[in-house]
Amino acid sequence: MNNFIAYIFFTVLGLFMMKLSAQPIVLGFQNGAFFLNISIKMMFALLFYITSFVLWTGIVVKNDLSFIVPFSSAIVNILSVIIGVLIFHEYMNIYKVIGIAMAMSGVVLMNFK
Repeated sequence: MNNFIAYIFFTVLGLFMMKLSAQPIVLGFQNGAFFLNISIKMMFALLFYITSFVLWTGIVVKNDLSFIVPFSSAIVNILSVIIGVLIFHEYMNIYKVIGIAMAMSGVVLMNFK
């Protein structure tokens, strides 16, 4: 369970840092040389995502795929919407509210044995 909580934390933190950086990664080839333009915030976002991926590999191996993928996706989506609204002042509409309610209902229903 600790790995799962850490996975959710690093995934959401990676998304948060990507949005906070407000700059995409630019890869290219110019004048015969390869270049990479990446901000510090985006570097942290990638570090958090790599960490979450390593945690995810262990989680997938030890859990039922049919449960863990929808469960983790719902939690990440719900937290992402909440962060988007509270921190980045993104617009919340009725469709997002219904979607969050449906995701939460799905997580609850999936926990019934």
